[in-house]
Amino acid sequence: MDLKTGTILAALTLLAPGCKIQYKTEKINYNPSRANVREGKRLTMLVCGSCHYNFETKDFTGKKLEDSPKFLGKIYAANITQHPGQGAGQYTPGELVYLLRTGISRSGRLMPYMHRPNMAEEDLDAIIAYLKSDDHAVRPSDRNPGKTKYSPIGRLGLSFTKPGKYQDARIQKPGSDPILLGKYLVDNLACFHCHSKNFTSLDVQEPERSKGFMGGGNKLRNAAGKKIQTPNLTPHATGIANWTEGEFRRAVTAGISKDNSVISYPMPLFPELTEAETSAIFAYLKTIPPIETK
Repeated sequence: MDLKTGTILAALTLLAPGCKIQYKTEKINYNPSRANVREGKRLTMLVCGSCHYNFETKDFTGKKLEDSPKFLGKIYAANITQHPGQGAGQYTPGELVYLLRTGISRSGRLMPYMHRPNMAEEDLDAIIAYLKSDDHAVRPSDRNPGKTKYSPIGRLGLSFTKPGKYQDARIQKPGSDPILLGKYLVDNLACFHCHSKNFTSLDVQEPERSKGFMGGGNKLRNAAGKKIQTPNLTPHATGIANWTEGEFRRAVTAGISKDNSVISYPMPLFPELTEAETSAIFAYLKTIPPIETK
């Protein structure tokens, strides 16, 4: 390590303890409408499953996020079963909505990766109904997936991420327009989180304003710990300009790429997506500005 790098790291280590990642919470009353629990499970798998669903235990007890850059520290997705201590059993519907709308947990901890400010009320209600249901995957489990420990750099980076402001607004889900539905799904499935330039320049309120929106290049790690960059999903020749809708659907639901290679971790599979939804995502991606990548 050279002197300059060492000096920067030392400065970050001194600054990190004072970085704010804890906020005051706001108590809100939220009465979810009667929702379809089955649809809630599908949505929970789509929105939360890639991080919180543990395929070994077949429940939402969380796991270590192996794809996160090591310099951020050790990051674990939490247990969100109904266990009152290890899980999310003590969360009220209002606290769950507040977390998804602002990225702030019931304890005041900032969790920006949970932030879904543009999710429709009907989808929120369905997810809450499922999390409060008797389905085996959300029944109380005391399994502790691990405790997140941010590095000084990780804590500093997180402190630059500002929480959202709670707005008591009835957000409607897009109707029959496939492009609007595709835009909604790219937002709420957090596709743009990984497929834009980097996590630090995301705009969760207006995803299309994120740096390098859907152009890829974000640095992650695969299952072997090797550094990788996310691919370009814009309609450029270096992206998906030459893909067919069928090839795209197979990639996101079955994990098989255009060249028949297997798409590996950390790309999650979304078998729960309907054909209409994958068509909508593909149609929307074809409308965004193309970005040329290496």
